[in-house]
Amino acid sequence: MPRSTGETVSFPRSEEWTGLVTTLEQALRLHHHRSGTLEGLAHYLHERTGGMIGPLSHLIRGAAIDAILDGTEKITRKSLQKVKLDRAAQNRRARPVS
Repeated sequence: MPRSTGETVSFPRSEEWTGLVTTLEQALRLHHHRSGTLEGLAHYLHERTGGMIGPLSHLIRGAAIDAILDGTEKITRKSLQKVKLDRAAQNRRARPVS
């Protein structure tokens, strides 16, 4: 049995990543959000989060909360850009992801 180092591994930019983004998008209950918007931004979301699930979830959840509070009820690339990620996510973003 392989030994765990405790370090999490990022998702590669793949169909699996896009599927994860799609699943998170389908869980949104925003009145004006267009289905497929986040799937279309999968590459951007991967770059922004370094392919990590935690920062991806934080980013989408933060944008959804902002969309509810500002009344737009939708997530766009512009609204995602306003959400700040933690330092670890930003540092991971700077490293190449395979």
